Amino acid sequence: MAAVFTPFVYWAQRKDKLSLKEDLRDVSDPNVQLDEYSLTFRAYGHGAKGQHEYGFQMDFLKQVDPEKSMYRTTPQGVEFMLVKQDKQWWDRLVEQEKRPSFLKVDFDKWRDEGDSESEAEEEKARRLEEYRQESLKKFEEEMKEEMDSRAAIKYLKTWWLFAYNFFQFMGYSFVFFSCVVRYMMHHRDSFEHTWEFAGQMMMTCQLMSILEYIHAEVGLVNSSPFFPLMQTLGRNFILFMVIYPEELMYTQPVVTYLFITWSCIEVVRYPFYLFSIIGKENLPAKLFKVTQWLRYSIWIPLYPLGFLLEAYCIFTAVPYYERSNKFSYQLGQVRIHYPLLMKLYIMMLAGGATMLMKYMVRQRRRKAAVSRAKQRERAAAHQHVD
Repeated sequence: MAAVFTPFVYWAQRKDKLSLKEDLRDVSDPNVQLDEYSLTFRAYGHGAKGQHEYGFQMDFLKQVDPEKSMYRTTPQGVEFMLVKQDKQWWDRLVEQEKRPSFLKVDFDKWRDEGDSESEAEEEKARRLEEYRQESLKKFEEEMKEEMDSRAAIKYLKTWWLFAYNFFQFMGYSFVFFSCVVRYMMHHRDSFEHTWEFAGQMMMTCQLMSILEYIHAEVGLVNSSPFFPLMQTLGRNFILFMVIYPEELMYTQPVVTYLFITWSCIEVVRYPFYLFSIIGKENLPAKLFKVTQWLRYSIWIPLYPLGFLLEAYCIFTAVPYYERSNKFSYQLGQVRIHYPLLMKLYIMMLAGGATMLMKYMVRQRRRKAAVSRAKQRERAAAHQHVD
């Protein structure tokens, strides 16, 4: 693992603000975590050790206001303007009494509580303060523009994810209720028209699901891109390379059962994503809890069922592709036999299904651990009040 170096950090203060400047040029991928008590920073840039990853963590002597504080990146480094909560002069910046070696005083910006100067010095200081105030005002305006830009990006991101998840929810709901209602009305006779009524919508939703890999890859959502990609490619292979090219598959019962299973999973999953975007604080608590429980529980019977149906779908389709020779080619002495490739895919399906279910088990355990921790915190808070 590559070493993470610590950049030099220059600081100064006023009665109501702190100024920090990191000696790190050409900064990329900054990761800043600021709260009332501490600041954590990581980024790639050119510092005292050359082009490397740099980072540090400091605990403040007193509290700052993270909502009013700002930072910006420049070609010369990263600048922070931190607003004090107590509006008092601090004895030092960090909680520990011994100053960290990377922390330096920014004498160009330093002001003391007990400064006393002659009239000439006071006039010079006044002009310098005016210049600093103008620079600070310009800095605050630039930071406000940057924050407004970030807010606009966040707004667009939120509405895009909401629109995508809503579209997917409506599409899979159409497939689910179309198959279920028609089966309740016509029983086995409904199998003949499942593809006619729901096939187009299922193909549309499955093609759209490729965006979930893109969302994870570009950072729109905080998840691994590997598992969405694996699930999407697996389903699309069954849909576009097994069912869709062979019309004799359209009327097979396994297609109806597979559509119901896939859509049932998604009819639960996408409302959970929608509610997460809206925010659980804006929803009835029980509604969010029920949706979350379904999201991390309903897959337990449906994922294995879905994988078995996918495998059975391939076994059903193999004789049709044997007779039609679709996607089977003779290249010189080498024959590409598509039914054989379909059978080999079943072995890959078993491995992929195992990986995906292990991933879901980890996700479920993680959510359960977070819920238990929150319950313990609430219980401890109640005991403290009592």
